[in-house]
Amino acid sequence: MILGIVGGLMIVCTIGFIVLAVMAATNGLNCSAGSTVKNTAVASSDTTDQTETVAVAPKTDKPVVELFVMSYCPYGLQMEKAYLPVMELLGKKADMSVKFVSYAMHEKKELDENTRQYCIQKEQVAKFNSYLKCFTGSGDSTTCLKTAGVNTSKMNACVAKTDKTFKITEMYNDKSTWLSNTYPVYTVHQTENDKYGVQGSPTLVINGVQIDSGRTPEAVKQAICAAFSKAPSECDKTLSTQSFSASFGDTAGAATDASCS
Repeated sequence: MILGIVGGLMIVCTIGFIVLAVMAATNGLNCSAGSTVKNTAVASSDTTDQTETVAVAPKTDKPVVELFVMSYCPYGLQMEKAYLPVMELLGKKADMSVKFVSYAMHEKKELDENTRQYCIQKEQVAKFNSYLKCFTGSGDSTTCLKTAGVNTSKMNACVAKTDKTFKITEMYNDKSTWLSNTYPVYTVHQTENDKYGVQGSPTLVINGVQIDSGRTPEAVKQAICAAFSKAPSECDKTLSTQSFSASFGDTAGAATDASCS
């Protein structure tokens, strides 16, 4: 009888251990599955967060390239120094120009310099690159006009006409017209600013699309050459990969994506 009781107890214990083992195994699988689902969701979320839409300019036979700056913005100057070697390299292969943001952050001198550059580029374009290279290096417009051989009488007539047409000085003197009551407006390229959504200096637009390019001659060249239907041989030339200083001067500087805005 005692043996029977002991045997019964052993059977019960054995069944109990089996049940516990099954429960443990089942719970273990459920935890594992829950963890897997959670990790998968996190991975999926991380992937989504890291996905970024990169603007690509449409290809054309002759890309239209517009660099919007404020003439005294240090970051605009930095970009112009990278832009100039590409203007010289591509010449007439691309339609490249410098235009101006629709407001100024560096007082009346910036409005005046914007208009000087606008007029030189409009009426004495052969002198423009030379003038801009000098100005971005020294900030001395008087000396640079002489160095570049600009016809100042012709330029001054253009400046006066442009000032009147776009009411540049008039609106500067009327602070009710200023952007956010803080920055004087500059409407010479207002249409293009509105069309492309330009908000700060520098802004690079290629074939109507804002492009986020590095600020080295090689990076700018690559961004423009990618917009040719068939890139010209000039695109095979490697330009400098060094960034310039963010201000006046021809010295090297740290890479940055900062802007005046």
